Amino acid sequence: MQATQCELSLPINSVLNNTYKIKEVVATSKLSIVYLAENINNEEQLIVKEFFPKEMAIRDLDNRTIINRLPSTKQKFKDLKGIFLNEAFIMQQINHRNIVKYTDHFEENGSIYIIMDYYEGKLLDQYLKDFPVQDRDHLYKSIFLPLIDALCYVHKQGILHRDIKPSNILIDSEGNPFLLDFGSAIFYKTAKDNQIFTSSGYSPLEQYSNKSAQGVYTDLYSFAATFYFSMTDSIPPDVSQRLIEDKIEQVKEHNNSVSLLLSYIIMWGLAVQVKKRCPSLQIMKWVITVEEFVNRIRNYLKVNNSK
Repeated sequence: MQATQCELSLPINSVLNNTYKIKEVVATSKLSIVYLAENINNEEQLIVKEFFPKEMAIRDLDNRTIINRLPSTKQKFKDLKGIFLNEAFIMQQINHRNIVKYTDHFEENGSIYIIMDYYEGKLLDQYLKDFPVQDRDHLYKSIFLPLIDALCYVHKQGILHRDIKPSNILIDSEGNPFLLDFGSAIFYKTAKDNQIFTSSGYSPLEQYSNKSAQGVYTDLYSFAATFYFSMTDSIPPDVSQRLIEDKIEQVKEHNNSVSLLLSYIIMWGLAVQVKKRCPSLQIMKWVITVEEFVNRIRNYLKVNNSK
């Protein structure tokens, strides 16, 4: 991960909870600042995610404490803080080899901090640049099948991720994928009014309303959109642009190495209307497994016929 400068971040070498020393800023978003930190007790590197809603928060004179700067946003600040705390509670309940591991969380400086394991690697959108678009079939087994297993595990816990996209998937130095950022996640079986969080090109239609029913098919759309991008280098058109006239291009129009069956499954997962969408990640898993097996046989025959 490359360091990112942020004037609003905690001072370098600040110590949180008498344990975590801030080393550098690695990422920022509208709601948080992410740091690389060190556990001063064992020198272990960790990730610290700090609640910091940029549009309404400032640092106090101590350069650490976070305060809401406008009285008119007091309730919104409180609501967003609750959502951030909910992310920590959700991560506490997750333990999967392909999901970033939760370590700790606490309140300090008027903010909330989530501590996670650190992984050396690249985000998926950067990782894909190492491979030509026609030469990515090896990623079926190494990246996409493990991600499906991780999502199926999350869904069994009654959780929806709701923000699957290339920038929320980390590929470590050994090529293993890890699902990141549960800031939009909900317990979908009990949630009533779903906070609207969307990512252009990756979020399905039902996420644009806090009243629409959401389920595993919601994450399936985002997974299919991520798969589409990975096989084409093109972000799918935002769902709002597909409502009247759907001009989304087929995967095979960008990448001839993808079979008709796999292309169909990806496009099925990207159906705008829930009732027309692929209903199960297990179907996608089966097709990807078949595709990976066929490609393995094809490559084996190609190598042996060339001898």
